[in-house]
Amino acid sequence: MLITDAILMASCLAALLRPPRQAFMLAAIGTIAGVTSIVCNSWQATPALLAALIGMAVAAMPAHASRWPMRWARRALVGVAIGCLVASAALFYSLPIFSLPTPDGPHVVGTRQFELIDPSRTGVMEDAPGTPRRILVRAWYPASNVEGLSTRPYLTGREVDDHAIDVFSDFGLPQFVYRHFSRVRTHSYTDAPADVSASLPVVVFSHGYWCWPGQNTALMEKLASHGYLVFSVGHPYDGGTMTFADGTKIPVSPGKKSAQVPTAGMIKYWTGANHDARYAALRQYQIDFDHHRVMQSFNAWRDDLRFFVDQLTANRLPAAAHELQEVADDRRLGFAGMSFGGTSSASACHHDARCKAAVNLDGEEFDWNLYNANVRMPLGVLHADWVRYPPFGPNSADPAFNLLCGYAYETWSTAGENNGVTRARLIGARHLGLTDLPLSARGPLAERLYGHGDGQQLVAATNAFVLSFFDAHLKQVTQPAFPQAVFDRHPTRLAPHRNSAVREWWTRRS
Repeated sequence: MLITDAILMASCLAALLRPPRQAFMLAAIGTIAGVTSIVCNSWQATPALLAALIGMAVAAMPAHASRWPMRWARRALVGVAIGCLVASAALFYSLPIFSLPTPDGPHVVGTRQFELIDPSRTGVMEDAPGTPRRILVRAWYPASNVEGLSTRPYLTGREVDDHAIDVFSDFGLPQFVYRHFSRVRTHSYTDAPADVSASLPVVVFSHGYWCWPGQNTALMEKLASHGYLVFSVGHPYDGGTMTFADGTKIPVSPGKKSAQVPTAGMIKYWTGANHDARYAALRQYQIDFDHHRVMQSFNAWRDDLRFFVDQLTANRLPAAAHELQEVADDRRLGFAGMSFGGTSSASACHHDARCKAAVNLDGEEFDWNLYNANVRMPLGVLHADWVRYPPFGPNSADPAFNLLCGYAYETWSTAGENNGVTRARLIGARHLGLTDLPLSARGPLAERLYGHGDGQQLVAATNAFVLSFFDAHLKQVTQPAFPQAVFDRHPTRLAPHRNSAVREWWTRRS
């Protein structure tokens, strides 16, 4: 809540208890504060602003009017004003101007953004023929000196405008509901000088489908504060509108709607009653995806990751990132992503020997080479709570099997026995619960959108899982031991998942 929000609410409440002249002045002060709040994207203040305007109108009525219509009009208006104040209070509670968790590592965090152009790939996605692929990259890193610098807003005003229709319209609420994200401050200092005293392991992150590079800012800040160099790659046409330094805007794909329409073959696989039914539907499911708009994105995203690593390892990052390139230890390189970004990250890492470990946060795997096959590198897979919130109906709620990638990353005859693959369930989380978004809502609304319980706990458990995984596989930290230590720290949120049900099914079938 902004200070102007507090002034607005307090003024309106005080006006209800004061004589008309004082009430008018208090309501006028509240009106000024309310207008200021709304200009600053604190849209939750709108009903309270209406209450302040009503308060001015009531206070301006004749003080001793005796005719019953006037008395009842005054009472009705006061009732409406009280209702408006209650509505604003409910909005401020349910959709607060939230705070990101303070990074708990020893380093202060810097952030900066830069652009890359891949001349070897032209006409990608909806780019015109001959137009090279262009991507935005945001970085988080240990900083050396932040004196006099400001922290970055969670979303800038321009980013709120860019994402309002493209991203937020898919989250189940009106677009304006997310405008106050521009009032949230991160813990990352914009363009802070990097700490170049030691080389750093590198994590390359991919956002979710129709999401944006900063969707897991709390995770990026946590990693950077613990000595990681984190790059989040923005994938044009499949995220929110991306605005480049020269003013060029790449909007969301006009094929967005077609990418969200499943085929009969996909639905048959997703709703299969058991392993045998899904196995019978698997080949058509794969064929349908091979011809679907999603597969075009899948190939482009993996190529984006490969291109970024090419530029990093060849020392070809732009001037804005030279400092970061100097401290990047590309021998300790990992990929991570959420949803479609997790899918792309796991696949891209598997096919790129430079990548030593990867994390998939609730992504459905579309690399058929990873079905009934062992993934090359250590892989952490953290899923939303598919038991509480089955993604494809009741047949996908089996606690022993996750449909998104239960047939991937391990040979079926040995599934559940590969210690290099760590699978877990984030208890109480919906799909978007593996982003920063659980921090942005409370109460029944939070449960409907992001999952059950405290959003801070969901974010903390997700971020602890990812940090512990990379500490084990990029920094070779052995104590506390991953994964048991992180499960022990978050017993009510993280449930280990062994994929042995697939092995048992395949053994019976064979």
